[in-house]
Amino acid sequence: MFCARRSVLRFVALSAIIFGALATTTADAQVALRIGCTNPAGSVVTDPIDRFVDLLAQKTNNQVTAKNFYQAFGVEQRLAQTVMDGTVDIGTMTTASATTFTSAFFPYELPFLFRAYDDMLNSLESPVAKRLIAQFEKDTGLKVLAIFGFGAGRDIQTRTKQLKTPADIAGVKIRTTPSPIEVSAYKAWGANPTPVDFAQTLTALQQGTVEGINLDTPAVLSTKMYEAVKFNTRLSYQMNMFLFFMNADKFNKLSPAHQAAVLEAAKEVEKWNRQDAPTRVAANVQELTRLGVTTYQPNDAEWAQWAKAKDEIWKAAAEQQRGKLDLAVANELAATKR
Repeated sequence: MFCARRSVLRFVALSAIIFGALATTTADAQVALRIGCTNPAGSVVTDPIDRFVDLLAQKTNNQVTAKNFYQAFGVEQRLAQTVMDGTVDIGTMTTASATTFTSAFFPYELPFLFRAYDDMLNSLESPVAKRLIAQFEKDTGLKVLAIFGFGAGRDIQTRTKQLKTPADIAGVKIRTTPSPIEVSAYKAWGANPTPVDFAQTLTALQQGTVEGINLDTPAVLSTKMYEAVKFNTRLSYQMNMFLFFMNADKFNKLSPAHQAAVLEAAKEVEKWNRQDAPTRVAANVQELTRLGVTTYQPNDAEWAQWAKAKDEIWKAAAEQQRGKLDLAVANELAATKR
């Protein structure tokens, strides 16, 4: 009887060893990830993704590989939804477009929240920003791997008219995202905000459906918007960010070692982006000049005229997004600057 019992125990122990080995093999099996991005390859926010692919392969000895599919899975909101559904593993989206799914980044959409690009970067390390990221993840089922910047805040570009003060933008049809805060800002300036998906923006400009856009300088160049706009006003009034995220269920199914590799690779390219992006801006302005785009830098008095609408915009946005936008959180973010 004891022999039989020992045999059973040996069988159980052997089974556990075999099962454990199989489980380890399954967890560490080769994983192929698909990355979707609505921005074109070679841009300030997609170069980090290419680096991520290379780093991830190196860190996992090619056990985890990833492939970029640029502009292949539809517009930003559609791409985000496919990542939420698990059809695509990793995706990207601006914080402005994220307002379709969550109110987490509403405070970051407020114009004149930060005066300098570095202030925005510093805020991302604060406890309040980490709370907002956690809210985004809870609301969407997406895990934020990194947040990329464009090297500068948003400016305003137009087809036929140079803007110097808000008086110049009165009645001008400006392409915006669906963000209600963004729409509120342009209404406060007297413009005619017109939401258009980014994928259709260049066509809308060329056809005259809209007369202007509001992009950071590097994006004007990388997306070839210079083919339609000829004037750029350097306001840097809003610090847009680019979210790099993964389906949370997919991430959780990776082995701990692979999870660590994904996060390490993402953080390394995030750090690289924060050093790389600002260096591109001055060179991009020169290149846009060569391509026929006139850039105007408002003086302090003119910039103050644009910023004068801040309180009105913030108040209108808070009223419109009651229960979703907390101005106390926005002020907490603004206070994080060093």
